[in-house]
Amino acid sequence: MIPSNLLNITTQIDCLEGMSYLPDESIDLCLSDPPYNIGLKYKDYDDKLTEKEYWLWMRNIFIQVHRVLKDKYHLTFTCAQKQIWPFRDMLEDIGFKFRHLGVWHNPKRKAGSWPGIWPYSWEAVMDFTKGKKYRKLNNGNSVGYMDVWVEEECKGYDHPAKRPIEMWCDLVKVCSFPGDTVLDIFMGSGSTAEAVLRNGDRDYIGFDIDEYYVGMSNDRHAAIKKEIDNVDI
Repeated sequence: MIPSNLLNITTQIDCLEGMSYLPDESIDLCLSDPPYNIGLKYKDYDDKLTEKEYWLWMRNIFIQVHRVLKDKYHLTFTCAQKQIWPFRDMLEDIGFKFRHLGVWHNPKRKAGSWPGIWPYSWEAVMDFTKGKKYRKLNNGNSVGYMDVWVEEECKGYDHPAKRPIEMWCDLVKVCSFPGDTVLDIFMGSGSTAEAVLRNGDRDYIGFDIDEYYVGMSNDRHAAIKKEIDNVDI
């Protein structure tokens, strides 16, 4: 059984240690935004590991994600364009099955931002399942849900890698069902917490090592829950 003190809260803990408290096959969806290792300015994390260090770290983390995720269920995350193929090879070696590649395009990114090279105007949204069989998506006839999101990152949070909340809500809706538990191993500013709350009838577990972002995520949870509760009155 999942410890109740980990549910619907972001806990300040390394995700490898955090997952050690989770039983095998206890998670219905892992949705996250891992660090891209491109030198972003986090508060307490160095986003400039060597390539060897980074991919060994990712492998160890996703081995544990594979353990806690239910068979056939989804692992969905964002990554940089250049990481698509290394992630696919690594995750399929662990035992995941690649299912789909979506795209998030941030319209705020302009072509002139990277003189002399192709502009990185989009990021990958990768979807895998545990094992060769898979749980069907919660998208009915798929009307209203596409695999390309053109949205700006959410505003109002002091974090270097914010996700667009509409996209994150779509991913929670499509990749999980009411009654599910969603795990975010890199909770950051709390986008997964908000997306789970807005979809309703789901629980989440969030891990982050940074006290500042943990406080931000839990404050965001409280604010969104208050907003939703007031609408329901």
